Amino acid sequence: MQFNRRNLMKLAAAAAGSQTFASTMARAQDRGPIKLGFISSLSGSQAPLGQPMLLGAQIAVDQINQAGGVLGRKLELVVRDDKAKPADATVAARELVGSGVNLHFGVVSSAVALALIAMLEQEKTVLITCAAHSDKLTKENFNRHYFRVTDNPYMRSRFMARGAAERYGSVLSWSGLIPDHEYGRTTWNCFEEGLLEYYPALTHKQPKITPPIKTQYGATDYRNVIGSAMALPAEGFLNAAYGGDAVTLFKQAKPYGFFNKAKIIIDPANEFILAKAMKQDLPDYWGGSHWYFGAFQDVPMNNAVFAEYKKRTGDDFPTGFVGEGHAAVMAYAKAIQESGSTQTQAVIPALEGVKFDTTCGPRYFRKEDHQAVKAMAMYRLRGSKTAPAGFEVVEYVKMAGEDFIDPPSPGKPLAFKFVKV
Repeated sequence: MQFNRRNLMKLAAAAAGSQTFASTMARAQDRGPIKLGFISSLSGSQAPLGQPMLLGAQIAVDQINQAGGVLGRKLELVVRDDKAKPADATVAARELVGSGVNLHFGVVSSAVALALIAMLEQEKTVLITCAAHSDKLTKENFNRHYFRVTDNPYMRSRFMARGAAERYGSVLSWSGLIPDHEYGRTTWNCFEEGLLEYYPALTHKQPKITPPIKTQYGATDYRNVIGSAMALPAEGFLNAAYGGDAVTLFKQAKPYGFFNKAKIIIDPANEFILAKAMKQDLPDYWGGSHWYFGAFQDVPMNNAVFAEYKKRTGDDFPTGFVGEGHAAVMAYAKAIQESGSTQTQAVIPALEGVKFDTTCGPRYFRKEDHQAVKAMAMYRLRGSKTAPAGFEVVEYVKMAGEDFIDPPSPGKPLAFKFVKV
């Protein structure tokens, strides 16, 4: 409908009685699709994380629309590529706001997420991140316009440290390969916290921890890093390089014998990205996952999303970023349905109170800090000359997120019991 003077007069007349002119106008404007702004890394070294996130979101939108939409309206994604750059992300967010899109989600990089949350209140928008792991997002930099739909580094790293202590109790010397930025440092601190907590508790022995080797974001030559790691006394390693950086690092490390030196490698972020890149050359290692489909076959949504993913891609191994993109859309859909509105100030309290279905089972946001509480999984991978994919999942572990989550403390830094930061 064109809102010229004649049409406005007709709407005003139709608003007689108990209906106000303003409410009639609102309903006329609300007949179109509900637009959700997707901002993430779709090009560059972090595209292997952002692209599956987008696919998961699109699967959720299509499933919801096929079921009738939300409040009788279809969902629609408006997509922007942040290239893992904070400046590009903030420009994209303002473009979305300018076009009337106030509900945003996605984001791979913690640096990008920190830049975006600084503008949320001013722009009157909401952001749900699907991968960014900085503890600052739900701690000292927290505001009520921000939600994290994934587990966080404290949860993931302590969970994986416990898995290491349970299965590799004889490996007591540890170090790491971490990118020298927010995510890398946070992940290492949380993993060290887990080592210091679970090794003494489960093995009655104290781990010996050497400070990690730091890498640069977007590096192309890791030979000096690998050489330094080979000289360390460590037998267990945390790898926190992710995306294309991790692929480059692992491929360059293999000829140096690094994977013969390391008795166990813990990788909290790359899921199947390394496996698909290296195939039969993939070393034996443990990967953390936002969502591993094999661990949640008792969850109907898990099976439906996996089936749709395989139909669209022909691939048997979706990364967890598919599940997290899907989960963010499910969260928004449930909040909009419950609140009856897409307005920012209605959606925020709705997100704080809803429990929504995801590929990992039911999930919810803690009201205090908007950190999601969800089930967690990790799996052991290795290259294979006989498996059709060139690699195989040997085993997996699944535990409740409540067992590893940090106490809520919005406005305050993450507090450690064992690590001095």
